[in-house]
Amino acid sequence: MNVKPLVLAVLIACSLTACNDKDEKKSPSQVLAKVNDAEITVHQLNFVLGQIPNAQASQKQQVLDQLIDQELLVQKASELKLDREPNVLQAIENAKRQILAQAAAERVIGKPTEPSKSAIDDFYAKNPALFAERKNYEFVTFVLDKASYNDAVAKSLDTATTAAQVKSALDAAHIQFTTNETARAAEQLPMAMLPKFAAMNMGDILALQEGDKMVLLQLKATVPAPIAPKEAEPMIKRYLGNNEAQTQAEAKMKALKGAAKIEYLQRFASETAQAPKPNAEAGSATDESLKAGLKGLK
Repeated sequence: MNVKPLVLAVLIACSLTACNDKDEKKSPSQVLAKVNDAEITVHQLNFVLGQIPNAQASQKQQVLDQLIDQELLVQKASELKLDREPNVLQAIENAKRQILAQAAAERVIGKPTEPSKSAIDDFYAKNPALFAERKNYEFVTFVLDKASYNDAVAKSLDTATTAAQVKSALDAAHIQFTTNETARAAEQLPMAMLPKFAAMNMGDILALQEGDKMVLLQLKATVPAPIAPKEAEPMIKRYLGNNEAQTQAEAKMKALKGAAKIEYLQRFASETAQAPKPNAEAGSATDESLKAGLKGLK
């Protein structure tokens, strides 16, 4: 059982800043344990249990023991005057800001409405590559520095239909690379680019920019793996709900920004460079989008 670090940080912050007034009188039934002069109450226990998904009554003693260990560390931190150290003060303030911001977001934005059956059916019909025509993909991957990938290299790969031919083209251009084989289900690929993956033939290459690297994905094989509407419904419901929540959040934040006076005293440059295109259109993808899949559709 792991308690969220942010929750622990706030509990520590409360202890260090005398969040629990020791002069406050508590009912004996509220006090679960005493650690030197400090008391651990049932309210503290219930708060931590509330942060644990599907918490069980059998976990109460384990959580209480953790709170005792935590209180011992808090007292040691106070003894060492760690609450006066700049990095600790900054961490406490940051944790407080995050929780206040999250609480405000939940209050202002609220919960998204549950998507209708027609919306779910429409999403299923409009995304055959994710459902009715879903495939599992096998790729040969080639990872190289983005700086070494140009139009000439892309053109040399136009006729490469096997891994050996790709290796030969990269070797001829004196490009260092690493290669591997990987398997991905449709939902583990960037959703916006899924139609491109679905349209690929064996040997086709799709280039994805990932930071300062280019990842060339050459299709080795596909295996049909369709998902029926009934099976897809809970996944689609989660995805549409998350998408609506994000849309609402963006609209609310836009309204808050519009009503506020915001002045940048310093701006930072952001990377906007685009990669060249191979025989299939280049796209950008983060490591998480390739490894973890689409949020809400897992």
